[in-house]
Amino acid sequence: MASLTAPLAVRTRGRFVGFVALAPALLLLAHLLPTTGPGLAIRLAAAATCVLLVPGALLLRAIGWPASPGIALAGSFALSLAIDAFGLALVFAAGGSIVLMGIVIGSVSVVVAVPAVLRNGVRPVEPVERRALTAVFASGVLFSAVVWWAAGPVNGDGFFHLARARKLAELDMLSGLSSVDEFKDGGLHPGYAFPLWHAVDALVARLAGVDVTDVLLYLPAILVPLALLLAYAAGNSIFRSPYGGVALAAVQMANFGLARWEDNLAGTGFFETMTQPQAASHLLLVPTLVALAFAFLRDGGGIVLLGLGAASMSLTLVHPSYTPFIAMLLLGFLAARLVLVRAWEPLLMRTTIALGAVTSPLVFFLVLFYPVIRSSSSVTPSTSLRDEELANYGSFVTKLGPWFGMSPDAISRAGPVVVAGLIAIPLAAFAARRLWAALVLGGSVAVLVAVLVPPFFTILADVFSLSQARRLPEFLPVSVAVVGACIALSRFRAWGIAIAGAVGAVLVLLYPGEFTWVYGDGGPSWAVLVAILGGLAALFLGAWRPLWGPDPGRWALAAALAFVLPVAVAGLSRVEKAQPDAFLTPGILGAVRADVSTDEIVFSDRMTAYRLMAYAPVYVNTSSPGHVAEVHANHVFARARDTRHFFWDTGIADSERAAILERWGADWVLVNKERSHPQQFLDRFPIVYEDDRFALYDVRS
Repeated sequence: MASLTAPLAVRTRGRFVGFVALAPALLLLAHLLPTTGPGLAIRLAAAATCVLLVPGALLLRAIGWPASPGIALAGSFALSLAIDAFGLALVFAAGGSIVLMGIVIGSVSVVVAVPAVLRNGVRPVEPVERRALTAVFASGVLFSAVVWWAAGPVNGDGFFHLARARKLAELDMLSGLSSVDEFKDGGLHPGYAFPLWHAVDALVARLAGVDVTDVLLYLPAILVPLALLLAYAAGNSIFRSPYGGVALAAVQMANFGLARWEDNLAGTGFFETMTQPQAASHLLLVPTLVALAFAFLRDGGGIVLLGLGAASMSLTLVHPSYTPFIAMLLLGFLAARLVLVRAWEPLLMRTTIALGAVTSPLVFFLVLFYPVIRSSSSVTPSTSLRDEELANYGSFVTKLGPWFGMSPDAISRAGPVVVAGLIAIPLAAFAARRLWAALVLGGSVAVLVAVLVPPFFTILADVFSLSQARRLPEFLPVSVAVVGACIALSRFRAWGIAIAGAVGAVLVLLYPGEFTWVYGDGGPSWAVLVAILGGLAALFLGAWRPLWGPDPGRWALAAALAFVLPVAVAGLSRVEKAQPDAFLTPGILGAVRADVSTDEIVFSDRMTAYRLMAYAPVYVNTSSPGHVAEVHANHVFARARDTRHFFWDTGIADSERAAILERWGADWVLVNKERSHPQQFLDRFPIVYEDDRFALYDVRS
């Protein structure tokens, strides 16, 4: 038998070596290509593979490669990010540059390469799973072409994240975590205190030899196939079927991409912003964590548990507030499973262990960064500040005395997939013995109770900030619920496919979604009531009469694709290429990059300063509201007040303007000549650059 399996082991080992060697070899060859078009795509793909997959794949192969290719991919991604985090920690500890992070990743890869290459034991992929992976990857490549074409320009939160990635990429000395902030000697941002995902963007830029702006805009397209493959891994793990995996990948693409139509992201949604932490968390890290968690729940295994811990640590570092949301889903799953099976089974013990693996990195993070989190004015704010926050978001809360909760229409506002998922939740009763049913029922009820019941949501807003607490509905397992409903419909075969397609078309027409920052009309409140009341009823029905339901198969996949089709048609019809951002002129950017050193402060108005730091690694005096950490050390409101006085107040003396510049350590003043500015006061300083729109003054003397 050993002689028969030896050639197979050699072949699989050869394929693995070829995959690992291809990425760095392709990266070297790509530097011979231009930094635009296909050359840029090859550079980004090779660099991203070297950072996000190769080191983890080598380590995973050395300690034990999982049998499932989806779990192997998820484990490789999670362990790669853990290695990346280790390298970034050494960068800040040593005060070096991002190059040190690359050296650490390369060193770890070399150390584990030999045992990884020599290890055998990889099970061949089953034909049905190979076809499923091929279909998902091919679909990802096609959608990535759409995302690439629609890419740009940088807007909204993108300037904030680009600024951090740029400092990481271009500063020669990263002396501490605060060195990548917008303010010199300011405070850390509680949500991005350890900038792991920004560092990934920066390192990809350095390895690919391109500007960080190109990474922010075009790397998301390169990551689309990875995102869909990780969604497939999660679906395959939850439904225990390649058909369920493909179906979940399709619904995930519809929910987070095709169904969304916010400004500049119509039809692409989160897929166009995967270089930013929020989208990366939803599309890459959460599916990875879910895939590894359910693989451990079913089969156990120390290696999968290690990957789960690495995934949780990565999610905590990239977006800390999302880890407790995932823990809430798992806790809801545990409670629902206990109700449905009415016994304590080994799977529930593994669920408890998985919860420990998920929450342990979060506890460690909170211990390290508690002073930073506690100093944020968004955490347990004053009554006046809370009222101002609620007013800024529009009509999305219901009040009960001093407490407030999310209104049902605010939960169901995010388009046809969310509405379909909400009304599909009760259908999990017809497969109550399945693990996916416990996730849908337990996770959905837990999330809906937390956001709908005013005392609970008020506590969430106090602990996580209102900005983060309002995002909890994004973690409703609606995609899983939609796939589960398609599985239930699969017993009707062609009629089930027709029903799924009709439901998708009707919901696209009736509830296209509302994706504005300010909450307006919202979605259908009745869908949320169906979800919460139907979910509770389904729990009792499932406990009383537990059913297995049909297995996920071709008919279920066909029903899911039929549901996605009208969403895809509507979404792709809205895709368009936005005009480039021309706010900052090339001349002023060139002057700032040439004359202002990286440790100097540019004093400007809020809009100009916010954009400037995205394109030049400098510090500024103020920033756009809502895009800066409101911690005590940043003096956000004092900075905004002084900036307003300096540029807009015509009644203050020149001595007061000079005092403002001194107070915030200004070395340069950048004036937008289309806005109010004290020209007479500035005439005393040498002008370094001027064009029709901007003027740069040297105020160091």
